Amino acid sequence: MSENYLPPLDPHKGSWDEESINRRRFLEFGFWTISGVAGLAMGGASLRFLVGDSLKARPGQWVTVGDLAALAPGQVHRVTYSVQITDVWRTVPKNGILYAYSDDGAEYIVLDATCSHLGCNVRWLEQEQRFACPCHNGSFTRAGQVISGPPPQPLSRLQTKIENGILQALI
Repeated sequence: MSENYLPPLDPHKGSWDEESINRRRFLEFGFWTISGVAGLAMGGASLRFLVGDSLKARPGQWVTVGDLAALAPGQVHRVTYSVQITDVWRTVPKNGILYAYSDDGAEYIVLDATCSHLGCNVRWLEQEQRFACPCHNGSFTRAGQVISGPPPQPLSRLQTKIENGILQALI
């Protein structure tokens, strides 16, 4: 008998099994197991509360670009929009600028005016036939491709649809 906390045992009954788990080890093991499970449960619930629905892809919204009769082919048209967007915690207004054009009047291209560099709004320069970003001198073609400057990607081209003579874009 090498451990002092075991009481003396009648020799006719055998000897203590010192390798088996004793009450103290059992309670310690149970305490740490229950604490770990409770900690994981609370941590998971806390993480879900903090993250909310931010990891879910939000569905796009269709915005009205304009009546086809007002969107003359061969010209770039600037359109502003305002929609209600629900973020993780609240519903907020989102305002933006779109540019729409068509060469033939049948198929329209709609570009988001947000520069891919730092999010400034680009503007259309009619005389130079290009989009210009006022923040860092970025330039884009009419199709939204980068000509010069720091923008790493072209302007976002939006999905479009025409319903009852009204052009709409998915933002």
